[in-house]
Amino acid sequence: MLRSSLIAFATLPLLLGACQPQGLSLTEAGAPATAAAPADCAVHVEKAWIDQETPLRRYTSEAATMGPACDAAVVTLVIRARDGSPVYTWAGATRDIFGLKDATDRATMKFALDEWIDQSNAMLKTSADLPPWEETEGQAKRAEFPFHPESWYDAAAWEQLRQQKLDLFCFPQGGESLDCAVLREGQMESVGLQQFPG
Repeated sequence: MLRSSLIAFATLPLLLGACQPQGLSLTEAGAPATAAAPADCAVHVEKAWIDQETPLRRYTSEAATMGPACDAAVVTLVIRARDGSPVYTWAGATRDIFGLKDATDRATMKFALDEWIDQSNAMLKTSADLPPWEETEGQAKRAEFPFHPESWYDAAAWEQLRQQKLDLFCFPQGGESLDCAVLREGQMESVGLQQFPG
């Protein structure tokens, strides 16, 4: 009995080590020590998107990256209302996104993220700037670099969207297109992708 108890006590550290999760180590006192989270490309930027006094409408956009290196980072986009509540979120891999995939360190990524969410020179500012239905993807007068509406739109719904002149937020979501989301009654939804020229 004593011998079997001694053997069990002697093998306990081996058993604990075998069951230990990856990324953790046992300290001398036996308490787990967590490994530091990778933060080599931890970058955050924020800027105003809509800032109106009358009527009072304030929305901010923020982008952040996280990962062991900038070419292996995840980027998140959050658009927030004046009270801080998120009205739109999106995430992707930096290596797949035009304007972000060439950033190699925190400094260049900070600049790239700032450009990525900047709407000051956007060609599509409101839904009125969207092309007519006939010029979208799959239509008779398809443009050379067409807009690809979300599948739930038909001609009537698309033209109604254009007439409403709702605020648009467009950003590169890959190597060849912009994702465009519309602000409607305090909430946002994607309306489709604008194909890049070139």
